[in-house]
Amino acid sequence: MWIIRNRTQPALGLSIAISGAAFAAMAADQIVHDAEFVRMEQEFGLAWADDDATVREKLVALEARFGKKPNIVYIMADDVGYTELGVYGGGKIRGAPTASLDRMAEEGMKFLSFYSEVECSPSRGAVLTGRHPIRNGVYNITLPGESGTGLHSDEVTIAELLSDAGYYTGFFGKWHLGDDDGNHPTEQGFDEAEWSEGNPPWWVNNKNASKDDDIGGFTQRALMHSPGPEGFPYDTGGVMRAKKGEEPELVYEYSMERYNTYDTEVADNVIEFITRRADTEQPFFVNFWGKGNHFWGAHPDFRDTPAETNTAAQMVEHDYNVGRVLKTLVDFGIAENTLVVWSSDNGPMYTVHPHGGYSLLQGGKGETREGGIRVPAIAWWPGMIEPGQDPLDIVQITDFFTTWASIGGVLSEVPGDRVIDGVDQSGLFLLGEGNGRRDYVFHYNRQNLEAVRKDQVKLNLKPRNPDFHFYEVFNLYHDPAERFPNEAQNGIWAGPGITKMIQEHMLLIEDYPHRSVSSFYRDFDTSFDPEPTPQYTPQKTVDW
Repeated sequence: MWIIRNRTQPALGLSIAISGAAFAAMAADQIVHDAEFVRMEQEFGLAWADDDATVREKLVALEARFGKKPNIVYIMADDVGYTELGVYGGGKIRGAPTASLDRMAEEGMKFLSFYSEVECSPSRGAVLTGRHPIRNGVYNITLPGESGTGLHSDEVTIAELLSDAGYYTGFFGKWHLGDDDGNHPTEQGFDEAEWSEGNPPWWVNNKNASKDDDIGGFTQRALMHSPGPEGFPYDTGGVMRAKKGEEPELVYEYSMERYNTYDTEVADNVIEFITRRADTEQPFFVNFWGKGNHFWGAHPDFRDTPAETNTAAQMVEHDYNVGRVLKTLVDFGIAENTLVVWSSDNGPMYTVHPHGGYSLLQGGKGETREGGIRVPAIAWWPGMIEPGQDPLDIVQITDFFTTWASIGGVLSEVPGDRVIDGVDQSGLFLLGEGNGRRDYVFHYNRQNLEAVRKDQVKLNLKPRNPDFHFYEVFNLYHDPAERFPNEAQNGIWAGPGITKMIQEHMLLIEDYPHRSVSSFYRDFDTSFDPEPTPQYTPQKTVDW
């Protein structure tokens, strides 16, 4: 018998005994996981080892059939709420049918309990590193002109792990993980990339922006001229392109016209990448990170939605582009050797409703309420993932890192000198509901731990009810919209156990401190307000 000890186990006195065959299958005992996972591992480790062996058999047979490891495609949407897609109760009733994504879910696995981080940059850093943003330092949205807050070069990304193992890696779309040297996707493991420097919606801050720009054809033109004057001094960059080892080059500066069609442009790049790589001996890992659903910008070809909003047009456009990517995989005969995962990066942004995403769950982007972090996610892999599944197993966005590492055969290469929050969910993907390896989530909002979920119980550490003494507790099976908090009825029995989880979580931070970041803003190229104070004389005056 092999005795496997997680590096956190000596402090907790936990250990797992498994067979020698299972030892080879797991191949990740060096990973430092949170204490709650170690506890689960102690309880379910033997069954997990058997599941791992079955998963490996499936992957070995697939590799023998295609002669290489499976391709991985990750599509990240922006600000799409839990009930936005048709298969999640939205679609047509939101004035934006999602036929491609609905079909993807019907032919694959639709996750009912998938959790992102609270905002754009944090989720992007989390999926690439398998670590909560508070650990990797990307716990805030990177802003125009900001330095020091991007994805640190010392972080190990899934692109680096797969690239080192022989995958050819590509990135296309909204990066939003910093534009300092060392931050660029081609410095974070991607062999080639074309990406938006920063976040495309920042076009409104670009010094070339005009109040007359077409921001989608709908009713929010005031966004282009509010609150600052035209000629705002900081240039927010543009779309960049590079290959690994090259200096990035500017493809074009931002313009609202190009932003309106950006999602389709990114999809074109992804399809061209797949077309080039489909018949090569290398497996590929490619990311399609779209622009929607932001509250401005809409492709002219998709502005006829019944909802007549920017977000509806973007949702229909994005759904169309997802369908194009999946069709490309089918047409090249590589769909059965390609795992495709789609998810939103966080919940909807309600700043200028109705031009933004939506969720029937309470809360939105920037909040640890369910509406801000519980979002739609789908996995599609013909012949490997059984169609029509909708597991309730909890999945967190960091899990994609570890799951892809497992499927790509590099789980043993995940670094053991830092906490990895993601867990290997390949058993859930390939064996179905009930085979997930997570029943808990720690929900951070920037630097603060605001909520913890364990099974169906969620404890909010930031209560809204001033009459509550300690915290709000919800049973998410009874109340997924978090309308009825209960401090006593649920908290008395659930509170101590979750509090113990938090204590152990915090103890691990002492051994593995969070990455320290320090941000600053680069100099403006002109004064902050370059225009003179306006002198206005009315066309009509009265002399009396």
